[in-house]
Amino acid sequence: MRFGFWPAVYGNWLPSDQAAENDASFAHAAAATAAAERAGFATMLIAEHFINPNGEGRDQLDAWTTAAALAATTTRIEIIAAVKPGLRAPGVIAKMGANIDRISGGRFAINLVSAWWPPEYAMLGAEVLDHDDRYARAREYLEVIRGLWTTERFAYDGRYYRIAGATIAPRPVQRPHPPIYVGGESEAGRALGAAVADIFLINGRPIAELASIIADMRARAGARGRTLRFGTTAFVVCRDSEAVAAAEFERLADLRRLDVKGADPAVEMMKHAPLEGRRLGTNGGSRAGLIGTPAAIAERIRALEAIGIETLLLQFHPLVPELERFAAEVLPRLR
Repeated sequence: MRFGFWPAVYGNWLPSDQAAENDASFAHAAAATAAAERAGFATMLIAEHFINPNGEGRDQLDAWTTAAALAATTTRIEIIAAVKPGLRAPGVIAKMGANIDRISGGRFAINLVSAWWPPEYAMLGAEVLDHDDRYARAREYLEVIRGLWTTERFAYDGRYYRIAGATIAPRPVQRPHPPIYVGGESEAGRALGAAVADIFLINGRPIAELASIIADMRARAGARGRTLRFGTTAFVVCRDSEAVAAAEFERLADLRRLDVKGADPAVEMMKHAPLEGRRLGTNGGSRAGLIGTPAAIAERIRALEAIGIETLLLQFHPLVPELERFAAEVLPRLR
């Protein structure tokens, strides 16, 4: 199992009256990353947003400049930068990604997000596409990036992108290219993941549901002669007793006022959100079941590993203290 975390690039996961818990500064992200490296975390996922999901007008770190800065200030952790096709040209992303991979010494990866939040596109004057068209564009987007990373002179003639003999130099350190993470559980999302992902990210959910998706995706990728690796997301509340963990969950759930307006209801993540009721985190978050004692959380993680989850991307609130609690109380039980 590879452990990763989401830096709170928009301040933190929950609104708070404590300024330190609403800190969307690079210093906060860098401190969390340093704590994760000390704890032995293997990776991190930097979400890309142009509107803060906790409220329009609130501070929000840029994913790609943050990734570049962290590449220069870390030594071991993998740095995954999310990207939304249509807001930055794929050739620009290929060049930036190659450079960050070089800066980091081969520790960079990309997470393609097919854009579940149309208001960000409308705000920036970018084309807003329907759900399945976004995935068609995303596939071309990745094909261009991968082509530029692996081909000296790359040409492409697609519906959304046309490239005429382009080249970038130097290319990435990693061969054949930096890892590509893809999420999306709709039919279009699964088809894209089976075709182009190295690691397929699944929203956090109960074990049986995860196992069903993994089996389906293995079959889809196998039919193409490909092998996928799998990751998922979980929001962690770790306490010495189940009762105290449950009480902390309720306290945090009372704080949660996140109401992302304008999200596309066709997105699978949004279809499942009402099933959570009182919930914490994003991309499944608390549905993954990592709420409880260190021993119970460790047992749940072993169960995730047993069904094929290799990468676990964790969310904490407040970020640094709870990440350090997890490292001190849960990780030793898994080692």
